[in-house]
Amino acid sequence: MEKEEKGLTVNIENYTGEKPIEVIYRTGVAAKAQESLPTKEPVKVNISGVISTPFDWLEKRIDLVDQKRANVLVNRESMTITLTVNEDDEYTKGVLKGTVELSEVFKKFNINGNTGWNPNKLGQFLRLNRGVFADKEQCMVLVTKLKNFTAKAKAEIQKQRDPSGSMAEVYRTEVESNLPKSFTIVVPIFKGTAKTAIEVEFDHYLVDGEVALQLVSPGANECVEQFRDNCLDEVINKIREIAPEIPILEV
Repeated sequence: MEKEEKGLTVNIENYTGEKPIEVIYRTGVAAKAQESLPTKEPVKVNISGVISTPFDWLEKRIDLVDQKRANVLVNRESMTITLTVNEDDEYTKGVLKGTVELSEVFKKFNINGNTGWNPNKLGQFLRLNRGVFADKEQCMVLVTKLKNFTAKAKAEIQKQRDPSGSMAEVYRTEVESNLPKSFTIVVPIFKGTAKTAIEVEFDHYLVDGEVALQLVSPGANECVEQFRDNCLDEVINKIREIAPEIPILEV
């Protein structure tokens, strides 16, 4: 005889039959007790953004910041402002860095850079970026001249011997070209700023006997220095107003 599985037994006393009795019988496995979550280190704040990022963050968190344990570092050469909070605690330290960045189109021109352009490659570059010229016809004329660039370099080496027998070399280089003295482009110098008309001049020099063209703009250089100082000072003054106890250090 097969063993019958024991079911549910219900004992009812004094049942008169007036109302039906409902019995709910549930089967299954009880849920396991929830395991406690593992303890983790606090999440550090590490944010990089535009130059106003440190102030924007501090403005909304000033009530939570211990100003005696914070500092601001200002680097005018790299155009950065760095706010550090909880500076003495590696577990809760937060670093917020704001940077003034040159616009991508301005960087592509390599204006006031350390390297020069091959005339033919510069002509191709300007043709592809003619949208930065207020006068498209002027751009195409310039492209044509760059493509047919004629430059004549004269180099003379004079060797002189002094009584001690040492050798001195004097290099004199002259470059004559058919290019205009300058041209004008309209581009934003910094990310997020309005477009500015920039006059760009050609500077010529020789590399291994070949003429290279360097793009130079004193006006753009002045704009960079002026904007850098004004922009950094504006953010620094805002931080001083809402957090006078945080030391601001120039590095």
